Parts: sequence; C-alpha cells; structure tokens
Amino acid sequence: MKNKIFSLKTFLAVGVASLLLPLSSCDNEIETAPYTYFTSDTFFSNMDEAYMATLGVYQVMSLQATYGWNIPQVFDADTDIIQISGDTDVDWRTIPHYKGISQTVTFYTVWSQFYAGIDRANVVIERIPKMELYSTGTESQKTELNRMVGEAKFLRGFYYSELVRLWGDVPFKTKSSQFGDNFKGGLVDRYEIYAQIIKDMQEASLVLPEATPKDERINKWGAKAMLARIELFAGGYSLRADGIIKRPDNYKDYYVLAQKEINEIMASNPYKLNPSYSKVFKNQCQHILEPTENIFQVAFYNSAAGTTLDNTSWSGYFNAPAAPSATDSFYGSTAARCLVPKPFYTSFAAGDQRRDFSIATYVFDALGNKLARTTTTQDQAWTTAKWSREYQTNSVLERISTNINWVIMRYSDLLLMRAEVENELNEGPNAIAYDAINQVRRRGFGTDIPGSRIAITLGNKGTGYTAVANVIMQITGGGGTDAAAGVVTLASGGIGTITMLRSGDGYTSAPTVTFTTTDGKGSGATATATLLAKPTAAQVNLAGLDKANFLKAIQQERAWELSGEGMRRADLIRWGILADKITETKNAVKLIRATYPYPAFDYFTKNKHELYPFPTNETDVNKGITRQNPNY
Repeated sequence: MKNKIFSLKTFLAVGVASLLLPLSSCDNEIETAPYTYFTSDTFFSNMDEAYMATLGVYQVMSLQATYGWNIPQVFDADTDIIQISGDTDVDWRTIPHYKGISQTVTFYTVWSQFYAGIDRANVVIERIPKMELYSTGTESQKTELNRMVGEAKFLRGFYYSELVRLWGDVPFKTKSSQFGDNFKGGLVDRYEIYAQIIKDMQEASLVLPEATPKDERINKWGAKAMLARIELFAGGYSLRADGIIKRPDNYKDYYVLAQKEINEIMASNPYKLNPSYSKVFKNQCQHILEPTENIFQVAFYNSAAGTTLDNTSWSGYFNAPAAPSATDSFYGSTAARCLVPKPFYTSFAAGDQRRDFSIATYVFDALGNKLARTTTTQDQAWTTAKWSREYQTNSVLERISTNINWVIMRYSDLLLMRAEVENELNEGPNAIAYDAINQVRRRGFGTDIPGSRIAITLGNKGTGYTAVANVIMQITGGGGTDAAAGVVTLASGGIGTITMLRSGDGYTSAPTVTFTTTDGKGSGATATATLLAKPTAAQVNLAGLDKANFLKAIQQERAWELSGEGMRRADLIRWGILADKITETKNAVKLIRATYPYPAFDYFTKNKHELYPFPTNETDVNKGITRQNPNY
C-alpha cells in the first residue's frame, strides 16, 4: 500500500487541491467558473502544489464513476464474453444491454468527469511552465516539473481518447477554463482530436522517466504503449456521423505509427510476462505492484470502509464470484453481476489454464467453501473470477468496495497488439507476430512453469450425506495451487457425481483429496487426483496461418487472455464485428436452451450502439452540439 500514489495523506491533499481547479471545460456554464484562488498569483508557487495539482489530474480515474466501476465493468459488458445480470431499468443494466438513452445519467457522469480531468490537465500544462522554479530551480526540480507537464499531457490525451472511443466526435479544448470563456464548444472531428492526442503523448514520452515505476505514475514506455493502442483505434472501424461504420482510407498509417512505438518499447525491453497467469491477478488483489507486467494502472485507496467511497473500486465486488452478504461470512459479500456466457467457457482449448481461473462455475458459502453450480440452468450465472474474494486481503476496509488497482494495460495486451500490427502491415504473420502471440499462449497454457494441472476421479461414494451444499472437497499437497472440485449430485446418500471447478497449475505430484461436511453427516467417500500431461510449446504455438485467419486468432486470443479487463467491446467495435459477435453469441446460447438469457441481442442496433448518445445534460446547455449520434 505504501507505494500507491494515493495514500491517505495525498488523497486528502489532492481532494483539497482539486477544488481549486475548474471542474469542466465545456459541459456546464455553472460548473466551469474557476475558483478565485486558482487565478491568484500564489497558485503553483512550489513543488508540492504542482505535484498535488498533477495528482488531481490522475484522480479523475480513481473514482467509481470512472475506472472504479463504470468504464471497465459496465461500459465493457454485453459482448461475446461478458454480460450483466438481470434486465431492470437501472443505469448499470440499461447501458450494457444497449437500452441507454441520452437522458441516462451515467453517460453524463462519465462524460463530465473526463472533461474535468482534461481541464485539470490544461491547468497543469499552462501553469507549471510559468513557475519561477521551472526556469530557476535545480536540475532535479526542473526534471520533475517537466515530468509533471508530461504526465498532464499524457492524461489529457488519454482522456480525450476515451471520449472519442465512447462518443466519436466530441467538443475539444486545449486551454484551461477562464472567466469569460465560451464553454459551448461544438463537435470536433475525431481525427483532428487524434492528431492532438498523438502530439501530446509523443511530447510526454520525451520528458517522462524511463525507469521502472515504483507507483502508478506513468513512465515513458507506458505512454508509448498506450499511444500504440490509441493509434490502433484511430486506424480501426468506428461509427461516423453519417451512420456508416468505416475506417479511414489511410488506416495503415496509424498501424505504422503504432509499430514504431512498439518497436521502441521492445528494443528497450522494460517488460516481461509473469510466468504464472494466476499470479498476475493475485498480486493485483494483494496490492502488489508489478510494473513489468502491468504497464498502466489506476490507483485506488481509501482508509474508510463502505460501498460507494471516493477513490475505491468495485473490482472484486461487482465482478467477482458470488459470496453471501452475512456479516459473519468468511469473505466479504459480492454483487456477482458480470456473467460469462457459457459458449465463451467452452471456447477454450483443453489445457488452457486461463479458463478455470477467469471463469467461476461456483459460488462461495458463508464458510468460504466453493459450491459447484453446474446443474439445470446454473450455467447461466457463471461469473468472472480473476479478482475473487479468496485472493484479496479480506481486510475490513475491503469487505465491499476494495482498494484493488484497475489495470488498463498489461504486457500481454502489448504483445498481442504487436502481433496484430505485424500481421496487418506485412499482409500476414511474420516471425515477430508469431513470437508475440505465442509468448502469450505459452504462458496461458503454463508451459513455462514447473508442474501441471490435475484431474480428480471419484472412488467410493460413501453414505449418509444429506445435501450437496454440505459436502466439501479439499485438495492438499502436490506442490501446486488453485485446484478445486465440487460435488454435483448425491445418489442414495452417497456422492453421485463430482466436477472440477479449477484444474490448478504447478502440481509436481498428485495431491490428496478428502471429503468433509459442514453438518458432520456422511462418510466414506474417496477420490483420486492424477496429474494431467502439460501441452508442449510445439503444441501450443500457432503456425501456418494466412492474414485473415491470423487476425481471427488474435481476436480470439485477446478474448481468452484479457477477458473481463475492460477492452472487449472496444476491440470488437474497432474490428467492425460487434454486431456479428452479438448475433453469434445469441445463436450459441439458444442452442444450449431457448430460455438462456442474452438481452443484448434484443436491444442492440447496428450503426447505432457502436457509440453512446451525447448526454442531454450536456446538449441542453451546450448548443454548440447541433446533432445527436446516429439513430438516437
């Protein structure tokens, strides 16, 4: 916790400093009037004030209104790999189910927060170079002040890239709000905005440190990686004002720019994959910073306990396996709203360790035991599992909201982007493309760590067991981690069937399996674990694909590797296949059963829902916006 940029002390200080900055650049005339103190000569008079103002730009991300909940968990849902549970008229359901309208409050919440962050960034970019220390300070002070300007430029570019990703053409402003300004800015073409984003991030990378960060502040290589992603979005498909989904005629120019940034990163070699896929997310849950795997992440920390606290996240609560809400339960409660369509579960290849770690086919009981959910229609309630309560600190501060950072980009994401860029620019995969995607695949199948997965076979069925929920299977020894199994049915008082919930990894010998009960009834059941043969690198590696099939492989690999991490819907849009994937998923779930719920298909409209509507709260005030996004 001590390495987070938002400790309790800085969180309080940033809260005060942020009140001194304009709240928005163009969303509301009342909100945009700067405070008198902001315009005074005393502002930014020393290094601490400059630093707190810079942290104020970061803080916009550290809210449940943005990356603590809405953007990665609500806005990314209802695709081929995740959907939100239920179908009532609350924003966090209507938005992912494609029922949001311009009056939907959450659209304006996110919109206005981004513009608040942009205006804060504009203040930092303008005011730091006017500080006396900027020209007369020590070399270390000048370096640090330039770094802060670079951070503000990066974050301004990032916030604009998110606005463009979600809304397309948007109001655009690179000057801080002042008294007398006209805040009613019209819509600016997204490619004019992309040009400024690229300029901002390139300039930022020149002054940001190259050193591996010790906290969540962005460095040179992180800025370049994020710029490469944005350039892929600029070169991808998007819905235009005329209602047509297309990519620019010069789209390959953006791939060339992305390739340049990625090649510079790889030449410096600042990143590496954690050999264990599961350890990546366990570290996140335990607040262990891993800057060689996690390229860009959002800091969360609040020393209070509660539900909707500033600077806390719903990671591990909203997007975690179900756990009971009783105060005496072993784990904190969860909402368990991020559901995984069963066809995505069955899409994984045998031996891919990411499936069982990413998807929960179980729930927790009050004692912290896993209970299988694989009968009748229970497969309709399988959830995401990467940030499960079992990996968290279980601190009293995190029984509901958590302090888990949200990771916006991981190294595996960058590797998969590299594979995609090389495939596009070379009209097919080259050695660089294969090496990049196969690194990710080998890690996903556990080929680079000792040991393997396990399977469990039921032996004696035993007698006297009273209920499936009362029987617990315990797996001990063997040198591995994460394996879990559960009882599915009973038969005449004995164990009828069992299922693997997670096959685990790293087992070097067969662990011991025992049956216990929570009610003290039943005995005699036995089961045997065996080691599963690990796929070899040769079996895992891709080879011999043409351009079209390699792109399909990348699209699928990004689903398996990055599921639940906030980018799937955006990826499908930039590839121009969101509508296709929604139809494909609807057909697949209906083959399972006619009643399998998938509301996205019922409400999604192609050439409309690839963008969000401009919020009414904005258009009512800002008459410079003279149109709505297509088909709203």
